[in-house]
Amino acid sequence: MQRNLMWTLKQLHLSLEQYGKAQMKELDLSLTQGIVLHYLLAHEDQAIYAVDLHATLGISKSSVSSTLKSLKQKGYLRMAENPKDDRKKRIVLTDKAHHAERAIEASLARQQERHRQDMERAREKYQRAIEKQKTK
Repeated sequence: MQRNLMWTLKQLHLSLEQYGKAQMKELDLSLTQGIVLHYLLAHEDQAIYAVDLHATLGISKSSVSSTLKSLKQKGYLRMAENPKDDRKKRIVLTDKAHHAERAIEASLARQQERHRQDMERAREKYQRAIEKQKTK
């Protein structure tokens, strides 16, 4: 039973990841780029640096670096100098990022709803399996 649960959760994870990639592809973004951009939009009132994304989102430093580079090339953000530390660059969103905000939020909301539905189906499946085990 435990192995089946782990397999189902793995399948659920893969399904959600594929769905997320498809949703973000419509915006010409990778799933990671969409998540990072959504986070930046939600925390725009704060000064955010690459190290903050690594710590908060749990994304590797190299992935953060390549994601920010891609978002910069696509025109979603720019890097601003930090007068106190030349090594640190503050992430600043562009108008293009603000224009994409609703589409990103809608895409992530669809993903969240799909995740909820998939989790409910998995819960029902395992509840039936548990009931079946009880009758044996």
